Amino acid sequence: MKAVFLLAIFALLGATQARVFTRCGLARELARQGLPRHDLANWVCLIEAESGRNTRARGGPNYDGSYDNGLFQINDRIWCMNGRPGHACHVRCEDLRTDDIRASVRCAVQIKQQQGWSAWYGWQYHCRGRPLPDINVCF
Repeated sequence: MKAVFLLAIFALLGATQARVFTRCGLARELARQGLPRHDLANWVCLIEAESGRNTRARGGPNYDGSYDNGLFQINDRIWCMNGRPGHACHVRCEDLRTDDIRASVRCAVQIKQQQGWSAWYGWQYHCRGRPLPDINVCF
């Protein structure tokens, strides 16, 4: 009985572990998700600035009480809903903080299409006009 309990605890802990990508691992995964190669250095820079490449990152509370979620630090005031699919990306915020980054990528692409790179302060302050990460070594 004690062994079953310990196995359940370890399984639960394993399920909640964050995935922290390496730079090259992230670049390759973003390419697999269909992001154009010419944009990958900007995406990698943005993610490094926003979340440190950590899928479980959650920032906030912000000045308005909102929180930012996942690799891209997607805000719950506009883009996702806590507990149910909703807002502009029609996604649960919890789904943006998983190791399966498909929903995060789809939402980030939507944000970029609507607002450009400047939607992210991390990109504005750490990537715009600065040398971007060399991801060519990753492919």
